[in-house]
Amino acid sequence: MPSPAHHKARRRQLLAAIDSPVLLMAGGWIPRNYPANWQPFRADSTFLFFFPEPEPNAAALFDPKDGSVTLFLDERTQADALWHGPVPGFAEVKKTVGVTAVEPRAALKSFVARKCGKRKVRSIAIADPRATAEAAAITGAKLDFLDSARIGDGELLQCIARLRNQRTEPELAEMRQAAAVTREAHVVAMARTRPGILEQELVGHVEGTFARHGCVPAYNTILSVRGEVLHNHGHRNVLHATDLVLLDAGAELPSGYCADVTRTWPVGGRFGAEARDVYDVVLAAEQAAIAAVRPGVRYRDVHLLACRVLADGLVQMGLLRGSADDLVTSGAHAMFFPHGTGHLLGLDVHDMEAFGDRIAYGPGRRRSEQFGTAYLRLDLDLAPGMCFTIEPGIYFVPAILRDPAFRRQFKGQVDFARAERFLTMNSLRGFGGIRIEDDVLCTDSGHEVLTAAVPKERVAVEALVGSAGA
Repeated sequence: MPSPAHHKARRRQLLAAIDSPVLLMAGGWIPRNYPANWQPFRADSTFLFFFPEPEPNAAALFDPKDGSVTLFLDERTQADALWHGPVPGFAEVKKTVGVTAVEPRAALKSFVARKCGKRKVRSIAIADPRATAEAAAITGAKLDFLDSARIGDGELLQCIARLRNQRTEPELAEMRQAAAVTREAHVVAMARTRPGILEQELVGHVEGTFARHGCVPAYNTILSVRGEVLHNHGHRNVLHATDLVLLDAGAELPSGYCADVTRTWPVGGRFGAEARDVYDVVLAAEQAAIAAVRPGVRYRDVHLLACRVLADGLVQMGLLRGSADDLVTSGAHAMFFPHGTGHLLGLDVHDMEAFGDRIAYGPGRRRSEQFGTAYLRLDLDLAPGMCFTIEPGIYFVPAILRDPAFRRQFKGQVDFARAERFLTMNSLRGFGGIRIEDDVLCTDSGHEVLTAAVPKERVAVEALVGSAGA
């Protein structure tokens, strides 16, 4: 966990970068199905960036005029102590966290009005709708968490993004620890794989590993023999010896920092001929994309490099026809790779994605309208301290490969008859998909793969599958 001194330094950086007061909300308890049955509390990521272990319902006012940071917390009551145990008093929190003052949460509105007067106060929307509504009422801003155009003042979001995109060593230590826990979970899942069990059993091993280390899933675990469904959260399929298992899972530490890793392996312990070919192409694309990471490189170019390697491999397999450059230019590669190569990673698994493309795309850059490339989540020039994923894949999706419009558009570039054999193999269950994903840090001299310890070479993966026995 980054120290209070680290968070205090981050708060000083924000104060130095803003010219008007900023109100941040942590969010509160959100009921699961009735008012007293709460979801596990998770503070807003921006609040978590500036404060260690935030309390539910906390808020904070940053005022550059006097360099103050005021933290607002719920009053300590006897009932709270009875149901939830004792918590430190305001004076202790002020000393431990290192803020200017700690005030009662109930005084937030009046305190902001009194201290800020007619000065503009900026804020950002968060996932908790009540906290967002309160921030909007206090600041007068029209905030909407589900609308990236209204999530907050653009200048403030850029300021926050610059800080969050420059990982310090304490933050990187957290991400490396999340990667280590994630490695253990993936290895356990591979080792516990055997024909005849439900996907859910492996999910239990993955999330149980997270829990043993005091972590939670950073996102809903994707574990499926239907790897062609990119965000498949169902876990009811029985594993057959001829299936491929795709696991996309990452641990989140109490600090909020997380990992995001995908591996794919054969249930029977050995890749079949087609699966071996597809796997090797995906791995080659991932390795080429990672090797290209260094400061100043445009992430879109990393994506396009992965696309060309995939396209070339698909040509060698007889699924595409033509040169890799022409296939990527036309978008034919997206018949098998219909998403972007990765996204930012940090306190959110898709870090700051709620802030919209104004953060994830460089100045003057816009999303492509081409199928597949339109889903590219990141188009920044890489800089030291920036963390992101590299995750190419090849998928055999019936809805894409059997689409009449795509068949007309790519008639001369895609061998749809050959692709149909992949859709109907494995007793008509279909091939599925293969994705390989790692977490990468851009460094001063190149890159570091934070998740390099998670096995991905074919021989290492095959040796692990089923090694735990029944």
